[in-house]
Amino acid sequence: MATTIKSTDLDFTSIKNNLKTFLAQQDEFSDYNFEASGLSNILDVLAYNTHYNGLIANFALNESYLGTAQLRSSLVSLSEGIGYIPKSMTASRAVVTFSIDLTGLANRPQTVSLSPGVKFNSSIDDVTYTFQTRETVEAFDDGSGIYQFKTSLGSSNISIFEGSQKTKTFIADAISQDALYIIPDKNLDIDTAIVRVYESPTSIAFTTYQNLKDATLINAATALYILKESPNEFFELSFGDGITFGVTPLAGYKIEIDYLSVTGKAANEGQIFNPVTTVNVGGTQYPITATTVTDSLGGDTKETNQSIRVNAPFQYATQNRMVTADDYSSLVLRNFSTLIKDIKSFGGEDAIKPEFGAVFMSIVFEDDVPTSTQTTTKNSIQDLVNQLSIVSFKLKYIDPIKTFVETNTFFQFNPKLSTLSLNSITDSVNTAVRGYFTGNTGKFGQAFRRSNVLTLIDDISPAILSSRMEVKMQQRIVPRLNAQNDFTLRFPVPIAAADDINYIINSTAFTMGDQTGKIRNKLNSSKLEIVTLDGLTVIVDNVGSYDAAAGILTLIGFKPDTVIGGVNYIKISALPSNQSAIAPQRQDILEFDEDPSFASAVTVTSV
Repeated sequence: MATTIKSTDLDFTSIKNNLKTFLAQQDEFSDYNFEASGLSNILDVLAYNTHYNGLIANFALNESYLGTAQLRSSLVSLSEGIGYIPKSMTASRAVVTFSIDLTGLANRPQTVSLSPGVKFNSSIDDVTYTFQTRETVEAFDDGSGIYQFKTSLGSSNISIFEGSQKTKTFIADAISQDALYIIPDKNLDIDTAIVRVYESPTSIAFTTYQNLKDATLINAATALYILKESPNEFFELSFGDGITFGVTPLAGYKIEIDYLSVTGKAANEGQIFNPVTTVNVGGTQYPITATTVTDSLGGDTKETNQSIRVNAPFQYATQNRMVTADDYSSLVLRNFSTLIKDIKSFGGEDAIKPEFGAVFMSIVFEDDVPTSTQTTTKNSIQDLVNQLSIVSFKLKYIDPIKTFVETNTFFQFNPKLSTLSLNSITDSVNTAVRGYFTGNTGKFGQAFRRSNVLTLIDDISPAILSSRMEVKMQQRIVPRLNAQNDFTLRFPVPIAAADDINYIINSTAFTMGDQTGKIRNKLNSSKLEIVTLDGLTVIVDNVGSYDAAAGILTLIGFKPDTVIGGVNYIKISALPSNQSAIAPQRQDILEFDEDPSFASAVTVTSV
């Protein structure tokens, strides 16, 4: 007789009922009362055992795959198995200049050198954080007794990092090839770790080992280490096999790791850095004077479970090499994720003007990253590309192109179907529109779809009978005042063709001479003109044109005197040929412009 037990039923009651059903089908138990017998207790034991085993098997299976694992230890182990090391906590960093004043000191030294560890305090939200240097800095007498400290590269801009300096020492044992050295600190920043290996506990000379993730050439003689998160969220240090995969410390060697134990995000946005360290010159301690160049930023928490689950497969696909455009984005994010909000890379063959042999990269930095840090980061990215790119592609940076979306929303409102006022419903409509743009735009590749917004609006209340939306796309120009300007604007989608009823192109106000005007297209023409705000008088007959199919607008010889509205830019709006959707391409990003957008209701009383 076929069994009736279903292996998919894992709960206790279902398992027990299935067992009773199966036994009742047997001739010897056909009239048996299972609830009033000792056999009921046996069935309980069998059901519990099956239930537990089923759950354990299910959990174990789930933990075997990145997509379903829930335990962090499982995610870390699985990701490391495909060569992905989850990001540790990251130190917040700032840039300062600092000096000492030895004016009046007799027999001043020519140079003053400071070892790593020059400390500064910064107070953020009434909490004091300690920052420190991570490299040796040196200062020369400028002739008057002022010593301005500089890096080994000659820059007076010196990076300081938040965190407590810690050192952990190990002695390699006889089986060091397979040894793991545990650093019991969950707040370690992997990027600040420095590993030194001495031939004996008393040796002065040492070899500095290189992190595996930074290595580009690995053989039996490569001095490298692997530092990664362990299952208990501490960190484990290991080395190569000593045969083909790097040097391994021999028995008796001393292993020393210096690192920063950091706070992460909490130390961001520090503005004032007060020196704690003083400088000893001739037996006298002299204070340091510091000036902030950039506020502290870049501090972050450990990589989240969801981030590991998503990023590890993509990192595995790159194999630490830059071949495809996606490889460029993935590896740049791996190294600079604390500074970058979003990134887009694409091959030169996909550019508007194809350029073979090039990779274009567009980066949106975090809001608090200053221009100087952006420049430094781009230089570091170029160095990374030089190391990991396996073909001779030229990296080219292109600025993100922001296109703003303007919306005019109209809806029918029946007050009989709601206790809320028209103003409350209108506020809810505006909130829904803002919420849509907040959640669905602002990054590369995120498109606007009008039907999705209208669905959100219709779901607000039964009193909203219908809704429709007019959509415009807008870009901004910053003209040089009292000078002729030429601009070329490229919108992400085609512009509507000119007709004899609607003005497809419109701008915000500016002045030319004693007149206030705006830009618009001529009716039934792609030519652009400047007219007074009421549209009755033409100020400039021809100031450019637009190509509807290409989505390109060109201004030639545009010479405004002032910009109206307390800003330095002029908004130029265009009606898209298809208002249903605006899908950005390449380096395009969509954002919402709330100022010209509005919601308007028509009150109806019929149900």
